[in-house]
Amino acid sequence: MSPDNDSFQLPDPDAAMMAGRSHVESAGAAARGQLLRASDVERNQPASAPLPTIVSWVREFLAQPHPELGRTGPVCPFTPLALGLDTIWLTEVADAEPDPERMAELIAHYRGLFLEIEPRSGAAAVNKSILIVFPNLGVDGASVVDRIQAENKGGFVELGLMLGEFHAHNSSPGLRNPDFFPLRSPVPMLAIRHMVESDLPFLRREIDAPETRAAYLRSYLRRLGPNLRRNNFEQAIEALVEAELQLRLAAIAVEAPRLSALPRTVARAGGARTARAAAGSALDD
Repeated sequence: MSPDNDSFQLPDPDAAMMAGRSHVESAGAAARGQLLRASDVERNQPASAPLPTIVSWVREFLAQPHPELGRTGPVCPFTPLALGLDTIWLTEVADAEPDPERMAELIAHYRGLFLEIEPRSGAAAVNKSILIVFPNLGVDGASVVDRIQAENKGGFVELGLMLGEFHAHNSSPGLRNPDFFPLRSPVPMLAIRHMVESDLPFLRREIDAPETRAAYLRSYLRRLGPNLRRNNFEQAIEALVEAELQLRLAAIAVEAPRLSALPRTVARAGGARTARAAAGSALDD
């Protein structure tokens, strides 16, 4: 689930068949985390419930073209095939006031389940996602989801995954239209998915600290580098060099006062040695 993303790639038929055959194995992993496939949600829950509301939004918004998108095709190019393969999983977190420590454990738990659920590799894997829905957060829902995402994103990127935040007030614009907001959902949620090539703009943002950007970009290049288009590869390298340079300059700025004090320290030490030597000479006389 990667809205406003160009990196769509049809999986080969064998990969699609593998995704279907793996239903039993995936269901075993999902049961441990109370995950439901989108098809099960639609079949077994009332349409007004939180999870069906999200599935309806996925079908009617993410999987469809939009006049404000700025390009042809659906808002999220991966979503139509993911719906067809039934590789969108959902879970509901009922907490109204989530404890940060519990949320960190819960998000890590679903990250582990995501890595267990098939398809685990190949072209079909990019169509898999887990949607963690928070229906009871009230007016603070947006800020809570944003905080959870910010606190946990690094651990996902390190593994080649993305953790996206969706809510009604999300102000992250589309890649081609600054007035289009593809991450606005009817219920607050977090989305787990695999990193793809067009995630680069989300990994090189200036609002992130240089050390954070450098870590994100190293993971991006390490996991996708051999398959990146030349322009994205060069942009990622350039952004990484810039982040590393900013880190070096910051380190120099911290060290500068200490280094500039060294000549004075050496001079004082030299003066003290001279004074001691003179005193010694006076005593000898």
